[in-house]
Amino acid sequence: MAKSTQWIEFKPHEKKLTKVLGDLEADIMEALWKLQLGHVKGIHEEVSQKRKVAITTVATVLDRLYEKGLVERDLKKSKGLHYEYKPTITKKQFEKTVVRSIFKGLFETFGDSAISYLVNRARIKDRKALEEFKRHLERLKREAK
Repeated sequence: MAKSTQWIEFKPHEKKLTKVLGDLEADIMEALWKLQLGHVKGIHEEVSQKRKVAITTVATVLDRLYEKGLVERDLKKSKGLHYEYKPTITKKQFEKTVVRSIFKGLFETFGDSAISYLVNRARIKDRKALEEFKRHLERLKREAK
C-alpha cells in the first residue's frame, strides 16, 4: 500500500485518473496495473501505445511515482543494471484511498453540509440502506476529526 496519501491532489474537472495524478503519471500507473511488473523499456512500450513519449520521460515519472510511494522498485543486475517496477497499491485500493481522502476533506471543510448533500442526492429508497449509508458517512466524518 502507498506510504501516505500526500500524492492526492483532487482536480474535479479533469478526466479519470488525471483527477488525482498527472496525465503521464496516470498512463504509467494504468500500464503498471496492467503489467503488474515491468522495467522502464517495457512500461515505455505499453504507454507508447497510447501516446508518444520519450523513454527518459517515462523513467523520470517512474522516479516521481516511487517518491510518492505508488510504485516500488528493485535493482536487477542481469543484462546490466536496471530497475524493475511494480505498483504498491492495486487500482481498487487506489480508488478507495482517493475517495476516502476526498470525503475526509469535504467533511473537514463542510461538515454537516457535505453529509446532508450526499444523503439528499443519493436518492436511496430503501430505508435500511439509507440508515447504513448515514452510518458510514458519520463514521467517515468522525475519522476526519
